[in-house]
Amino acid sequence: MTKSRTIGSVRIRPQMTNGAETGKWFVDVPASLTSNGKRKRKLFDNQTQAAAVARELRKRIDPVTGLIKIKERYNSGLTLGEAVKLWAKDEQLRVDTLKKRAKTLETDIYRLRPTASYFDDRAIASISDADLAKYQAFRLKQGRKPVTINGELLILQMVFNWAVKKNFLKAAPKYEAIPVRPAEVIVPTPEEVVRIIDALPERLKPLIRFLAETGCRKGEAVNLTWDCVDEIGGYVEIKAREGWTPKTQQSERRIPIGQELLDTIRKLPKDGQYVFAGRTPDEPIGEFRKSWATAVKNAKIKRRGKLVHVPVKSLRKAHASWQAERGVTESVLQGLLGHARGSIVTRQFYVHASEEAKKAAVIELPLD
Repeated sequence: MTKSRTIGSVRIRPQMTNGAETGKWFVDVPASLTSNGKRKRKLFDNQTQAAAVARELRKRIDPVTGLIKIKERYNSGLTLGEAVKLWAKDEQLRVDTLKKRAKTLETDIYRLRPTASYFDDRAIASISDADLAKYQAFRLKQGRKPVTINGELLILQMVFNWAVKKNFLKAAPKYEAIPVRPAEVIVPTPEEVVRIIDALPERLKPLIRFLAETGCRKGEAVNLTWDCVDEIGGYVEIKAREGWTPKTQQSERRIPIGQELLDTIRKLPKDGQYVFAGRTPDEPIGEFRKSWATAVKNAKIKRRGKLVHVPVKSLRKAHASWQAERGVTESVLQGLLGHARGSIVTRQFYVHASEEAKKAAVIELPLD
């Protein structure tokens, strides 16, 4: 059984129900420390939170009166390091209830490491807008790219917002993102994708064709199982299953596929549950970055006369761009891609005009 402990004159102890600990902790403030002479007790979600509050109360004892000074309830004394751990615990519960992907949480925690290390034992209530700007300058001096730093602070903002919701902060500090020069988006043409597929090993050709013709995310494709393929109706379903969930709720969808792609899928071996199986039938296909890079190099994709690299994820943007050029409406495209209806993400990040489309838009005045 966990024992109670004292921090200065304040005691913290576990909550007990029917002789068992509930996991929550009380902070007991004796009557001798309160202005009204009455004992106060408050319950917190866990020992870490209770200890942080007790430490803050100890600091606020007036040396003259011996009483705890009244202070804003938001100045909890919780450090950033403690806040990150508590936030991660709550986020894990979201993962356990299928509201967030485990991989996303893993990435978020990884991106929090630099900020957690930098601020660590600082009380979250003491971190200001200026402190975040100093962090940006610190990371720039370390040689980190602006897009990386912006991403780190974006996740840190999630922790601050959580702290506000939990009443540890009155308001989250704000920061101005470092300007990032937009990178050139390489959108391959259907003919260029065919050249890449022709240069790929045989085991990868069906998968890459599927990505290009459906616009699915790579994770959706490699985790596609046979029970999600309607070989009669010509559909595939992207839906959650045990051990894997799509990126968002909107990602769950039915996607029609062409007859030739369907015929290609039908010919794949059904020795395991995965449509695009790895070297062993019971595992999805693994990483293929080297094979992809070699195929792109051999396909000789050029822009402005120079060879360029085409990442696998560009197939999704290429699919969206091809569909838009064919006149497919945005609402239909959003349904195919798994975007929320009315989202600006589709047209802002996925639809790009090809060089051919730009050339076709050239206007020539009929001057002699």
